[in-house]
Amino acid sequence: MATCSYTVPDKNVTGDNFYGASICNQTYIDYFWNTYGFAGNKDYWDDGFGWEDACNTDKPLARTFNACYLLTYSAQDYQNDAYSGAMLNWARRYVRDNCDDLRSLCGDGSAIARSFSGAFVDDRIELYLGFWYSKDVPGRAETLIHESRHQGGKPHNANFPAGSVFGAGKSGADSTWGYEGAWMYGALYLWWFYAQGARTTSALRERARQRGNLVIDNAFATHPGFNI
Repeated sequence: MATCSYTVPDKNVTGDNFYGASICNQTYIDYFWNTYGFAGNKDYWDDGFGWEDACNTDKPLARTFNACYLLTYSAQDYQNDAYSGAMLNWARRYVRDNCDDLRSLCGDGSAIARSFSGAFVDDRIELYLGFWYSKDVPGRAETLIHESRHQGGKPHNANFPAGSVFGAGKSGADSTWGYEGAWMYGALYLWWFYAQGARTTSALRERARQRGNLVIDNAFATHPGFNI
């Protein structure tokens, strides 16, 4: 990771200590690696990104595994991932179905993630430093869902509204909640996680609520008209 520079935030606050206590199990590591788009991409996850140190939650790979653990096990009845049920159950399936090429790169230091797809494009999701070091574990799960929604065929279709913290007037917003775009998927998951998340802490559920409301208030050209 010679070209990257980062500072590890408080891991108690971000949830990395909490989830990191569970992921350091070879069964989990193998499952996440083979299920969530890492497999075949060793070259993107070694050289300091954590491939050789998969339990070290200072490094990107373990911090991504923490998000995968949250996605996989946060529903009380996580074995049921039917799309007919609550999103807390099927979000992991959605990511699994739509994320088959997950890569780690430095980015510019603030970039979070980006999805690439289309004709003559190597369909993939790239994760950058902002994903690991500016977002907590629920927020990282939100990002995986967000980018997987793009891979599922939903681009952003509007500009951010006036006053948006994401850049008022800039492209990258969704038009409405009913568009069912990437922002809606991410916020809806955070809402379910706040309401019914299991195997987590009350503090992380509250952080999910706060992040969900930030998205609702800032990422839709037409405000949905409600908050979490």
